[in-house]
Amino acid sequence: MPITPLLNFVLPSRCASCDKPGSDLCDQCVAEILVELHEFQIQGIPGFAVTKYRPLISKILVAFKEKGQFALAKTLAALFSNVISQLPKFESPVHLVPAPSSSENFARRGFQPALLLANEIAKKHVGFRVLNSLVFSRKVQDQVGLSGPERLANLDSSMKLNQSVAGRVCYLVDDVVTTGATATQGSRVLMVGGALVAGILTLSH
Repeated sequence: MPITPLLNFVLPSRCASCDKPGSDLCDQCVAEILVELHEFQIQGIPGFAVTKYRPLISKILVAFKEKGQFALAKTLAALFSNVISQLPKFESPVHLVPAPSSSENFARRGFQPALLLANEIAKKHVGFRVLNSLVFSRKVQDQVGLSGPERLANLDSSMKLNQSVAGRVCYLVDDVVTTGATATQGSRVLMVGGALVAGILTLSH
């Protein structure tokens, strides 16, 4: 028996929203996700979002990022299909650059949410590659609870590249964009490194 069904038999998954046993997100709750494709701007860079930030999305993201239900990445990645179909076409490969996680969050969670999401998106779309090139260059506070200006100050000059991005078409990928502090800093570092930042891809805005 494949490992996932076996684990679900021994330790059944529960829906991240309604807590019903059987899967990480049941069909009924998936159907309740209100897809609201829309564009936004962060410091002149176009952003493309699947939905707006609503209580259901918040609950799902908490389960994904904080409660260890990382299998939700596949379900969440599938929601990007309509957004990606509307993106500009490029002859060269398109690189998905995940927003970095702090060392503290990585140690606590055991994974990098944006990287996991980017990997699942790339699996579903030919021509997309994951380029995990952004890392934190210094310690940063958890963004939760900080105001917009505090988030910008917290992340100012906080990221660096761990590999070359020069000449590459890149989209910054993050699970949610609120104040835009992470997207602003990440995009700036990519552009300074010579990347063509085509936009920001996010589940929720």
